[in-house]
Amino acid sequence: MNQIELTDEALGGYLAARDFAKGICNEIINKIKAGMTEKEIEDAAYEVFRSNGVKQHWHMPIIGVGEGSAKLKSIYALTSSYLARYSRILHENDIVLIDIAPVYNDYPADYTISHMAGNNPELEAFVSYAYEVSCQIAEYIRPGMTVADVFSYAKGLIQAKPDYTIEYPPFISMGHRLCRLPAVWQKLPEPGLSYLILRANAPFVSSGNHTPMKGLWVIEPYLMYKGRAAKFESLIFVGKEAAIVLDR
Repeated sequence: MNQIELTDEALGGYLAARDFAKGICNEIINKIKAGMTEKEIEDAAYEVFRSNGVKQHWHMPIIGVGEGSAKLKSIYALTSSYLARYSRILHENDIVLIDIAPVYNDYPADYTISHMAGNNPELEAFVSYAYEVSCQIAEYIRPGMTVADVFSYAKGLIQAKPDYTIEYPPFISMGHRLCRLPAVWQKLPEPGLSYLILRANAPFVSSGNHTPMKGLWVIEPYLMYKGRAAKFESLIFVGKEAAIVLDR
């Protein structure tokens, strides 16, 4: 399942899953209104999943509003957010982070959008930069690079923008492999993450990973600014002779 080389049919399957996830995200966004709690937005998201026939998730959906967008920066922040989601309210002109991974026709997607609920030029600039830097990192990748090479480039790129800082979510760091899972793994609560940790070869974009950058990867730098976080995920396939940014 942890393939390095993929057929055109498989790459098409991953892209179809990603397009499906984009549509899901857009439907969720259309249900969001200022004044909703984080839990209410989560409930709306699960309604969208049900209406679109989603039965499996590569990882469980993550939704964070306002300061809750920073919940991925540590295990403590994530676990404590489960109580805060009942009282955390989306205010006008603030960020909503939506990170979903529906499985579509047996292919997983991993898709994140940082959505501005209203108008806030300062946060809009931050969100735009988070998108741009994810694309820049993906476009930098070439066959022959190690994962650590990519991490080092990305870290330097982001440090050049001192207003914004980068956090490294537990395990995920700055990105990870994306792969289909055996059916038995889908019974676990976080099947994709569990599979990467236990079965995949050098699966995370981190400073200590000196293996070649090969196969299908998600690049997702997680940026912080004034208590808010933003990220977008670029999908890239690195083969023997070329690196192809499949979507961003």
